[in-house]
Amino acid sequence: MLSNNSQTLVFSQLGAEDGIQFLGPIRGVLPIGPNGVPAFDTLQHFPFDTDAMISYTYILDHQGFASDVNCIYDTQSPIRYTAVPDNANMVAYNGTCSELGLADVLTNVVDFVVPDINSTLTFWACKSIPTGGDELAYYIYLRGRQLYETAIGNITCTLSPITPAIFPVTYQSASGIFSSTKRLSTFTNTPPGFIERMLVAFGDIVSEAQNTVANLVAETVIASGVKTFQLQPYQPTEQYLRLYEAMIQGIIEYEVGPMN
Repeated sequence: MLSNNSQTLVFSQLGAEDGIQFLGPIRGVLPIGPNGVPAFDTLQHFPFDTDAMISYTYILDHQGFASDVNCIYDTQSPIRYTAVPDNANMVAYNGTCSELGLADVLTNVVDFVVPDINSTLTFWACKSIPTGGDELAYYIYLRGRQLYETAIGNITCTLSPITPAIFPVTYQSASGIFSSTKRLSTFTNTPPGFIERMLVAFGDIVSEAQNTVANLVAETVIASGVKTFQLQPYQPTEQYLRLYEAMIQGIIEYEVGPMN
């Protein structure tokens, strides 16, 4: 969200001595080439000896994914809470997409069970009912409980179709950093079930981020708003919505890289 953002994302277990560093949005790309992920490097020959050069730069076109997330504060949510039998310290939640005229995405999820505390963030996902014609629309729901009921309330995020795309990716040896620019082209052949698997994984992240004090996903967004944009910590604003959009899109891009 910052034009002068110089922070890098490090893939510490994918190669390179100190991990593979990526500046800016990764867009679902896992870089290849002599300094990329060795297991995914399909280049048969690189035309120069990188060990003999003081510094160098190369650009390769990679397949990634294009997506867009738009979030609003909403007055309704499919998420419902239920008590956990014989455990007053926990709360279960699930969602019913049919109440909104939509279809379930988390078809194999019965309930998420999390600590019943003052700062609980919950998640669900729905999609438009398949008709065999138009592209499916996907919706992400976040619902705050107790203290988060004021700070977060009900947030509905619309996820545009995630489509394969080609991005130029640059490697600079002086900094050891990869970076990508705007996509060159977009395809329409999104793998079947791809978005559903991604949303199931995102739900697991939100659930696992809940501890006995707070939800780490929510607190990361709140802390970013306070430290970077001087926002009030528990007051809903449009800028917090932009932070949730960026957070969700960043997680999506990180998740889809290994699937790509």
